[in-house]
Amino acid sequence: MPKPDKNDIERLSRGESTRGKIGNRGVGHRLTQKERILFEAAKRQGFLKIPVAGIRKNVINIYRLWCQASEREFITR
Repeated sequence: MPKPDKNDIERLSRGESTRGKIGNRGVGHRLTQKERILFEAAKRQGFLKIPVAGIRKNVINIYRLWCQASEREFITR
């Protein structure tokens, strides 16, 4: 499987089709507005901070893919 592109990850997080044909219908990727805030903060900070109340796995899936695309280490707290 080819390395995902950052632009494809952004499109996938918005529920749009990707050029690299990444993603899976069985795995959630589309982010809500609150999840998007967490994702954008994770990109800036270098780690995904998971709230106590928990979040859907969509944010974790998208952040993991984004880390692969940017060749960063996948860190959650």
